[in-house]
Amino acid sequence: MAEAYVLLKVTPGYERNIVKELTDIPEIEDIDELYGEWDIITKASVVRIEDLDALLSEKMRKIEGVTLTSTMIVAKYKY
Repeated sequence: MAEAYVLLKVTPGYERNIVKELTDIPEIEDIDELYGEWDIITKASVVRIEDLDALLSEKMRKIEGVTLTSTMIVAKYKY
C-alpha cells in the first residue's frame, strides 16, 4: 500500500465542485479545503506506487478547474 498527500490549486469558484468530484474517487481517503497558497489537500491510498500515476494523471488532473498539483509520497520506515 502506498499513501500520498496531494495539494491542488484550483480556479477560483471551482473549489466546492472539485471537492464533490474528489469524493467519488475511491483512492481518496480524506479531503480538506485550505486557505493560503494551496486550495485543497487530499490523502490518497493506492495499492502500488505505480497506481499513483494513474490516479493523478487520469483522474485528479482531469477535473475541470484543477490548475496545479503537488504530490508528497508518504515515507514508511520500520524502526
